[in-house]
Amino acid sequence: MTESIHPTALKLMETVSVMLDSANPHDILVDEVLKNSGVSRSSVYHHFGDFPSLVRATLLHRFSANVESDGQAMMTIAQSARSKEDYWNKIKALSALTQVPERAAVRAERARLVSLASSDTDFAAALASEQQRVTEAMANAVAVAQANGWVDEQLDPRAIAVFLQAYSLGRAVDDVSAEHLDNSQWLRVVEAAIGAFEAGEKVTADF
Repeated sequence: MTESIHPTALKLMETVSVMLDSANPHDILVDEVLKNSGVSRSSVYHHFGDFPSLVRATLLHRFSANVESDGQAMMTIAQSARSKEDYWNKIKALSALTQVPERAAVRAERARLVSLASSDTDFAAALASEQQRVTEAMANAVAVAQANGWVDEQLDPRAIAVFLQAYSLGRAVDDVSAEHLDNSQWLRVVEAAIGAFEAGEKVTADF
């Protein structure tokens, strides 16, 4: 995605992105962005129309970067796995990486984006487009695994893709709890859930 973004626009987005690591979107001021980036005010309006649009674009860019990598990893696994056992071992390992406590900030930001979309129709439309693209990428990876006989072909690939994103985002519930779950116990539940997607052994009649 970054290849298609003008260098000046990318500089502005990178500056806002750094600031988002320690501030809420509504707390970021245009003057601070201009000072930190060294970019002129007119460039903000030239590339984004207005400052809120710059912040929205940055939020969407961060969302895509965080989630798109998971879809790409799923496709790599589906295309490179040597067997059903190899596929599921790698999927479980990937799932474990997405659930680590250290990704709490990523989960919190995704929850914040959903909340922002509920009150900002322009952002909601842009987020919907990105979410659709991410879900389709994951669904395509699931479809490849189904074609290989590793995932139950009776299940809808998009439904699986949405579920995988949903339980990852849902971990944010525990992230804000006063007492956190033991990560190993959470992963046991996750593995039990995604294990239900595994294709069973096909039974063929012996005539």
